[in-house]
Amino acid sequence: MHPNTVVSGIITISGVSAEVIDLLVEQRRFQAVFSDEILREYEGVLRRPRFRLPPEKVKSLLAFFETHGLKVTPQNLVQVITDDPSDNKFLAAAKEADANYIVSGDNHLLSLGKFEDIPILNSRQFLQMMHAAETRTG
Repeated sequence: MHPNTVVSGIITISGVSAEVIDLLVEQRRFQAVFSDEILREYEGVLRRPRFRLPPEKVKSLLAFFETHGLKVTPQNLVQVITDDPSDNKFLAAAKEADANYIVSGDNHLLSLGKFEDIPILNSRQFLQMMHAAETRTG
């Protein structure tokens, strides 16, 4: 999950990103994949003064990822996104975990559509997919 989805879901009370975070943290309907590099980016972004998140909330969210997420150490370098090479770490982690989806609001990732058969969805698309799956199994 890209940091823009995480941050948007944490700082807003409602909206699609907040629903995604609720499915992750409160309902535990899916598991987030992360690497050390991704966790460091989450921390750096969440601690930015402009978001005004209490340090305890940031620490709690990072602890949640470490406790309930799937930590991977990508073995292969991915160099697909040249405009913003730092986004490649999300592709590498998803590939290493054999993830079902990549959830992001980042245009570099979304413009790919998919990466090695892993669909790249924005928050709204991910929620629609989750709700459709719930209806089918329901």
